[in-house]
Amino acid sequence: MTSTELPSPQDRAELWNHRLFLLTILGKGLLGVIQLATAVAIQMGLIQALPAIAKWVFKEELADDPKDFLATKIVELAGIIPQSELTFYTVYFAAHGALHVVVVAALLYGARWAYHAAIFVLAAFVVYQMIEWFSVGGPLLLVLTAIDLVVIYLTVLEEKRKEKHGLNMAAKSAPNNLSA
Repeated sequence: MTSTELPSPQDRAELWNHRLFLLTILGKGLLGVIQLATAVAIQMGLIQALPAIAKWVFKEELADDPKDFLATKIVELAGIIPQSELTFYTVYFAAHGALHVVVVAALLYGARWAYHAAIFVLAAFVVYQMIEWFSVGGPLLLVLTAIDLVVIYLTVLEEKRKEKHGLNMAAKSAPNNLSA
């Protein structure tokens, strides 16, 4: 394509899909970092202080409106963390967070195996979330599942894009993978 030609609709769609892919995997990476920080906070015993921290953060809001929906829900949720299952949550958040960070880093690096690993991991979470939804319910599980399905779709499109343009070789183009 010369500098005077406009990109084709297919090229524009491909570019938007690539940008959306980058945005979603960076979001997944951020989620992984938050999960790792949560595991560390639980391990350090900071989770017990969460109700007091939530009350302090929303002190002014609750003073103005003691029935503020968001503030009361957050304070309520901070107080119902099951203390008996902290070991499970520590391991779960640490493993889940580390998995996200590793897969996202590999995707950004352009490792071929990362696309299939990301699809497999996300598909496993979709299955787990749907099992939980059928047993427990809750609209949040459906939202998380929908997001994961979109990320799976974008990952497939991104892998095809990289193969089409010969960009799927991490060793050759590692520093330029984000802009490709």
